Amino acid sequence: MVRTIKILSRINAFRKVFASLFLTFSVLSVYCSVKNDSLRFEVLLNSKMLKEIQMNEKFISSLEITSSRLILLSTTNQFYVLGWGGLKPIGVKNTGLIRSFAFTSDNLLMAIQNNELCGMDKLGSLSKIYHLPNEEMGISAGKYVMYVYDHNKEKTKQSLYLISHGGRYSKLFEIPTTFNSIVEYNNSLLFATENTVFRFDPKSKELKVFVALPKNEIIKSTAIDTSSNRIYFSTDRMIYAIKDSSAALVTDKFGGIIRFLDDGLIVFNPDKKYVIRIVGLEDKIASTIQELKTAANDKQIPDALINTTIIDMVKQKLSDGIIINMINRSTVNFNLSIDSMIYLSSQNVSSAIIMAMKNAMNSKISKESNKTNH
Repeated sequence: MVRTIKILSRINAFRKVFASLFLTFSVLSVYCSVKNDSLRFEVLLNSKMLKEIQMNEKFISSLEITSSRLILLSTTNQFYVLGWGGLKPIGVKNTGLIRSFAFTSDNLLMAIQNNELCGMDKLGSLSKIYHLPNEEMGISAGKYVMYVYDHNKEKTKQSLYLISHGGRYSKLFEIPTTFNSIVEYNNSLLFATENTVFRFDPKSKELKVFVALPKNEIIKSTAIDTSSNRIYFSTDRMIYAIKDSSAALVTDKFGGIIRFLDDGLIVFNPDKKYVIRIVGLEDKIASTIQELKTAANDKQIPDALINTTIIDMVKQKLSDGIIINMINRSTVNFNLSIDSMIYLSSQNVSSAIIMAMKNAMNSKISKESNKTNH
């Protein structure tokens, strides 16, 4: 109970700080528009294909890659594999409602059906393993364990459980918002909820904000390229990549549930009815990050940044990351009266930039005050 209270209080504190942040890293939205020279988008499934095979049922928001490197999808009562042969049903139709599914490390398909954790038997039926504490739960795979989590927006507290071998499960912690995605990352957990990805260390119980988007941008999914240690996360319409302190917008054309496969991303959007493979990621990300460095180095920093300087930068279509970078390493003299902030917003200056301006002015005032006192 004490651990739950600490986690809840930390998340609420983080949410106040990061609610208006675009990213905790320098994301390069200005450079990732249509000119995707190195990216290639391969359409594996779309609404037209589904219409041709008279597939009218809606898929659930769950995606996995089989050991045969096929894509596994599911409606509420039937599993399907997607490959070169098209979309094929597997197993038998289930009488319960399939909520979520994932493969264990030894390739057993486990699914949540109603409020039961089930495994698929040799006949393709889902067999109950045991009851879960709640309905509408999700499931994710770890290296040696499985994670089940609440995904019911009506609940005031959402729980994350760890399932170990032998079917034993224990509650890790609770949060006030729904879990959207859980992945293991370097002996820690990354979990997405609303517009934020948090990093949780199971040993130290330390919780940190990993990345945050604007409040109205909901992070749907996360995926990891273990070969490069690069992390991808996705909203309904955008995909970002992060490694160390470098971040980039991969695409603003597609988003949804993502998985990393070989050298590309599989992107599944059940509402928009498409499955897309994106390849050429590393070349695209490398060139994008280099563009940021070049642009940041080429821009001359004025003696003191003022409001009109910031507005000019926005009009020049510099990214938020570059502008905030300049604010953080420049002398500033901003006017942040109510009227001025309203005018800044009317000139398309983002809330993330305005917050950086406020922080810079607060830092300036604090330094001047310390000099006066001494």
